[in-house]
Amino acid sequence: MYLLKIMSSLAIVLVVSVSSFADTPTYSKDVAPILYDKCVTCHREGEIAPMSLLNYEETRPWAKSIRRHVSKRSMPPWFADPAHGTFSNDPTLSEDEIDTIVQWVKEGAPEGDAADLPKLPEFIEGWQHGVPDAIIELPEVNIPADGDDIFPNLMFTPEIDESQWVEAIEIRPSNRDVAHHVVIFMNGSNGMQDDFDILGTWAVGTAPNEYPKGMGRRLKNGRTLIANMHYHPNGKATTDITRIGLYYGKGELKHEVNGAIKGDTRFTIPAGAENHEERYTWYIPKDVQIISMFPHMHLRGKDMRFTVTYPDGEQKVLLDVPEYDFDWQLFYYPEQPINLPKGSKVSILAHYDNSAKNPANPNPDIDVGYGNASTDEMMFGIFEFIDMPKPDEAQTD
Repeated sequence: MYLLKIMSSLAIVLVVSVSSFADTPTYSKDVAPILYDKCVTCHREGEIAPMSLLNYEETRPWAKSIRRHVSKRSMPPWFADPAHGTFSNDPTLSEDEIDTIVQWVKEGAPEGDAADLPKLPEFIEGWQHGVPDAIIELPEVNIPADGDDIFPNLMFTPEIDESQWVEAIEIRPSNRDVAHHVVIFMNGSNGMQDDFDILGTWAVGTAPNEYPKGMGRRLKNGRTLIANMHYHPNGKATTDITRIGLYYGKGELKHEVNGAIKGDTRFTIPAGAENHEERYTWYIPKDVQIISMFPHMHLRGKDMRFTVTYPDGEQKVLLDVPEYDFDWQLFYYPEQPINLPKGSKVSILAHYDNSAKNPANPNPDIDVGYGNASTDEMMFGIFEFIDMPKPDEAQTD
């Protein structure tokens, strides 16, 4: 009887051990699918991330770092409060995905059977969105080795095929060691208080502008565009040539996209202020649908929130970024376009930390106002929108 009990206990231990072994995540079967889906767009050679994660040999040395960042939810980068809206480009990992990576590292980050690997994603060298239908090349910019940041405004008049409409735009500087951002402006009225129209933006972490199905841009041949550039000298004289890739839509353009930049330039953030507040109100002069939002501040920016007040007085938070990070400039695409009827008001609320407690603050001892340099500040919301569809119009998928 005693021997039988011992054998039974051993059997239980063996079952538990085999079960635990069988449940151990491996790179090939469990981790690679997550990385391929959420990470390798940036984490591959030639892109913005500092290391590639395309295979086990490249990934294994970074296992503990990967666990730390996904556990803190600092990777993939995303800053919208999930309590206010859902977004189609949200890359955040699910709890199951985080648990899988954490357990994989805890168990020694095993490779597993290579036969379990999913198909490697296909990428087009030099373009995230694939080979463009048309490429606009901007003039070369010379960046000095030292000195202050430079902000050239490049005026250009591209040849445009007006028979086509644009469903996606990708902006690619050739030298991302010194390039900080690119904003392409189109002068002229877009029906929203004669503001600048934003054609596209690029900054670290900004994906190509890809409009929802049936939406896009019509560009006029001979129209002058402005590329607002921002470069950081890095100790070595160098150059940059930025290219703009246009991707043409198929079929009928159902809804034309416009863009507007809204915010204030007349503000001062006092030296030492830990939670300085600024507000701006955008009055909506016609019925529109918002398809994307983009908050923008600089190094002292803490948080930004967009709130709509409808004509009947009802309020709703459209986007809340409670921990703004200047290093990541992101568009937020609502899963469903947001209806803003004429007479609505969008409030932009921003807070800044100009104190010594802000580790990114270059100088907490001076007042700071609006300016182009990273050491200055900005307070903008960029919005892409369409005219609100009529009730009898089919909605886009």
